[in-house]
Amino acid sequence: MRIYALACAALLAAGPALGQVVIQTPSPDSARHQERAMEKRSDARAASQEARDRAAVGDYEGAADAQREARRDWHRSVQQERRAQQESSTVIIGR
Repeated sequence: MRIYALACAALLAAGPALGQVVIQTPSPDSARHQERAMEKRSDARAASQEARDRAAVGDYEGAADAQREARRDWHRSVQQERRAQQESSTVIIGR
């Protein structure tokens, strides 16, 4: 047990106390992209529900169209989310 404690203490003493600190702050553009992503996810959920409703009454062609729209909206939400991440300000302190 004492050997493990000594090894742990040696490891902590040899390594830096603070290796890296990442500070990420959202920019106005990031917030706008984040908002659009949420809107697109909401649109995708609504279109998916519409597809289920249409399929339930036998409108399979309409259901397929609504499902395609849901997928497009979901893909657009992912794109907006990526843009939000790219627009955020990142400051890295350390090595």
